[in-house]
Amino acid sequence: MQECIDQKVYRAEVDNLPAAFEDGSVNGGYRPGGSSLSIRTANPGNHVEIRAAYIGTTIVVRQTAGQLSFSIRVAEDVARAFSAEQDLQLCVAGCPPSQRLSRSERNRRGAIPVDAARRLCKQGLPVEDAYFQSCVFDVFISGDPNFTMPARTALEDARAFLPDLEKLHLFPSDAGVPRSPATPLGPLLAGLFFLWLCIQ
Repeated sequence: MQECIDQKVYRAEVDNLPAAFEDGSVNGGYRPGGSSLSIRTANPGNHVEIRAAYIGTTIVVRQTAGQLSFSIRVAEDVARAFSAEQDLQLCVAGCPPSQRLSRSERNRRGAIPVDAARRLCKQGLPVEDAYFQSCVFDVFISGDPNFTMPARTALEDARAFLPDLEKLHLFPSDAGVPRSPATPLGPLLAGLFFLWLCIQ
């Protein structure tokens, strides 16, 4: 959108969630449409919101439980506007080695049993939807009860993003994935994206 805004890059890392683009700016520049791109924070270091009004897109980046996560609301026309060759990657290098969790490390840390993970997640996520399943997966794999928070904040973002609350809860059958109450789901691509804990 050269006639609208300057190209901007946003870069975040764990413990470094800046409230500005990489060049230090907080909007799309001095062109007539520059104000239609903005970045702001309500909770410095933990929550950044990038709005690109000219393409109907909002990106929320959070640091929760020592991990980064993001939620995106984007117009379908924009999401489908790029071919696979043009596709822009939000996470280009995978998980940093320092944030990977090996199976042996998981065993040393002591995993939380699935039933206990389900109870922990049920406290903040009473509906057993994709948010609940991702919570169970994260808590079970990490062995850390704090991993209930990323799924809760993703659900909060969805509430803010979706005008139709009947579409708020994503169920496995909605994504063409068979439902199995005993098996946590893998990532679902359904308008909201989750950064998953890396396991090697």
